[in-house]
Amino acid sequence: NDIYSASKFAVEGFCESLVVQALRFNVAISLVEPGPVMTEFETKLYEEAERADYSRTDPETAEIFTKLYLRNSRDVFTSLGQTPEDIAEHTLRVIEAARPPFRHQTNVAYTPMAALKHADPSGALITDAFYKLVFKYDAVLRFGLR
Repeated sequence: NDIYSASKFAVEGFCESLVVQALRFNVAISLVEPGPVMTEFETKLYEEAERADYSRTDPETAEIFTKLYLRNSRDVFTSLGQTPEDIAEHTLRVIEAARPPFRHQTNVAYTPMAALKHADPSGALITDAFYKLVFKYDAVLRFGLR
């Protein structure tokens, strides 16, 4: 997910740098920002990850990946994930808008995380919150998602 997320962040940065110039030519740029989207790709990825052989991976990394990351990630996608059709509907609304927004979040569950990111420019607040949810209070995270 880290590499995938980085590619999306690159697109976001590109759009942020281009939006003002585009306005000069009366071109609107909009970022449709979904959270997790449940697709066949995601389902197959979890199935393959659960069957994979981690015997050559150092034990601590293998345990973090299989016991924390996979479980938490699946819970997040299952409880907060949207369908591709839902994302398409949001995208259509943005396209048809008389004045399309620059940012359009499709999942209101992610609004608090976006707010945390902008509330603390140092990044410490959101980093600490995520670290604790994943590594210290993962049971709370999974309970909250259910």
